[in-house]
Amino acid sequence: MDEPSSRKKTWCLTAQAFEELLLRLDADQERAAAIYENIRRKLITYFEIRGCYLSEEYADETFDRAARRLMEGAQIFAGDAAGYFYGIARNLIHEYHDAPWKLHTGLDDLSPTRYPSEDPDKSKRLEEERSDRESRVECLERCIESLQADSRDLIINYYQGETGAKIKNRKQLAERLKIPINALRIRALRIREKLEDCVENCIGSLPA
Repeated sequence: MDEPSSRKKTWCLTAQAFEELLLRLDADQERAAAIYENIRRKLITYFEIRGCYLSEEYADETFDRAARRLMEGAQIFAGDAAGYFYGIARNLIHEYHDAPWKLHTGLDDLSPTRYPSEDPDKSKRLEEERSDRESRVECLERCIESLQADSRDLIINYYQGETGAKIKNRKQLAERLKIPINALRIRALRIREKLEDCVENCIGSLPA
């Protein structure tokens, strides 16, 4: 598993949604960033003491879900923001403990060679899915190469590594750029949105 959001979420966090979430914490950007970092640290501790080894990713997932609810019309009151996030965190920790196999097994682990199928329709579908993945990887590589050097370096470093290494890389990247984690996340989200548009355009231009 790469991120806890990969379990069942189809909604993807956008820079706009994340910025709107920060705005609800405080109208002043610096104060909002400080509140965000303070709540995030507490959420990490909350997950750690409850046996969640992906504490930082689950803290981020808590903010992702809050942002989604906000975009769907939910209200977050700055005076009780921590309580709102803890409510989401409690649901997440229940999910973590109720369905551990879902959290620790990714689709890539289910190799077709380990689970062969004699159904020709299913085999055809799997082949089409494999071809689609290869096309997307090819387009993604093209789109990454088309980015400006600083954006390319940021997005590659932001998503590089496994769980623990990825978190460490992001902290180091934020320190190198001299920006807080929330600002780094917004930059990465904007680049990702640009890449997603580029990949879709690329896929559409490939021969059928």
